[in-house]
Amino acid sequence: MLNRFLDILVSLVGLFILGLMLPVVALLIKMDSQGPVFYAGWRVGKDRKRFRMFKFRTMYETPQPLGVSVSPQGDPRVTPIGLWLRRLKLNEFPQFYNVLKGEMTLVGPRPEAPDMAEKYPPEAQAIFTVKPGLVGPNQILGRNEEELYPRGVDPTRFYLEEILPTKLPIDLEYIENKSLLKDLKYLFKGTWVTISGAISRQHLTDNVSQIVMLVADIIGCLASFTIAHLIRFEGFPMVWIKQSFLFILPLTVLTRIPVIFYLGGYQTLFRYLTLKDLKKVFQGVFLGSLLLVIVSYFSGALLKGYGRGVFIIDWLCLTMMLVGYRVVLKTLHQWYMKEKNNGEPKRVALIWGSGEQGLWCLRYLNQSQNPRYEVMGFIDDEIRLHHKRIDGLRVLGDHHHLDILTQLYRIEELFLAMPKVSPRQLESVQELCQRLNITILRFLPRTVQEISFPPPVVEQTGEPSFSIV
Repeated sequence: MLNRFLDILVSLVGLFILGLMLPVVALLIKMDSQGPVFYAGWRVGKDRKRFRMFKFRTMYETPQPLGVSVSPQGDPRVTPIGLWLRRLKLNEFPQFYNVLKGEMTLVGPRPEAPDMAEKYPPEAQAIFTVKPGLVGPNQILGRNEEELYPRGVDPTRFYLEEILPTKLPIDLEYIENKSLLKDLKYLFKGTWVTISGAISRQHLTDNVSQIVMLVADIIGCLASFTIAHLIRFEGFPMVWIKQSFLFILPLTVLTRIPVIFYLGGYQTLFRYLTLKDLKKVFQGVFLGSLLLVIVSYFSGALLKGYGRGVFIIDWLCLTMMLVGYRVVLKTLHQWYMKEKNNGEPKRVALIWGSGEQGLWCLRYLNQSQNPRYEVMGFIDDEIRLHHKRIDGLRVLGDHHHLDILTQLYRIEELFLAMPKVSPRQLESVQELCQRLNITILRFLPRTVQEISFPPPVVEQTGEPSFSIV
């Protein structure tokens, strides 16, 4: 009776918190992907009775179920917002409804999916004599269970052979020695693990660039509005101006950061930043600044004559800060990689074809983060192009000059960057390259084909790539 009273009391508090977060979480889920806000999946409860367990939806909605009932790390079914909901365990809050209904309890074994419950050994059937719990010894020990799955394993098999045999003795020991004091201990410990385990060491290591950008953007929002305020008012001339400043200052973070995050401003590594990524940051600052003005206005901060010009100055200042430091960091990374690889020998190469495809090939090689080639120039069979320059490099001759060019420049690789090559030309060049010990790589805008002297081997990727001819 006391356990049930505790279940009802805590679940009511949990549902109240759920009601507060529901509008924001529901909006994020609906903006992130199509489908319902909640997920209701079948679980096996006490006495093997099945019930619908509620969670916030964290996976893409599909007409037919995809994959297995367990979800390993890197599961492609999980949505971007779903990753954060799972990491923070916010997706579990709707289960308080199951606790209130009496289908679950606060502390107990983890509710199991029917297909997995059928595979429990006979000695583990005692687990189904009690209600499944929102928290429990296994939920605490395996807070981020998805990280236990090695890459490439069969998730179901690994769960049944590795994870489940470890979990069952723990759950059985809890059931045999169940007590109210132990439940209270697990309840408080589970709350602490849920909060402290939101960010693991692996998570920090895998997202260093994103965390640095997030922290820098937060500092930038605070610094930019402070600078804009000081420029506009030259300090804090009146008490009410200082009060408005202190009220709006945290809003500069709460309005900008979520917008930048939603637009994908934190999904790119420094070394891969492009103009498209900088555009997202610019859009995020602009839209976030509009949202800041709207929120400030309706909150009453602008009704006291707070200067509107401070928001324009803040927008300009923050745009320069956030875009500027990203450009600086990428430049520093490129300089570091250049210095790091300065002593490494590079493959000397020629590009066969000076048309548009040849230009793409050159730029792709030059834009690589760790360039392995030193391109000496182009060769092309059109005489009118000889000695002309393509993006700064000369057209040195045609494929008949390959023997001489190899001796002059010590060519090691030849990139074939032409849409069409006659079989006779290709055969002639293959024989010559084989004699000169030169590797031929075929560049195509969307595929890489490796041309070898045995039958050709074709390897496709999603980006421009090369193949040996």
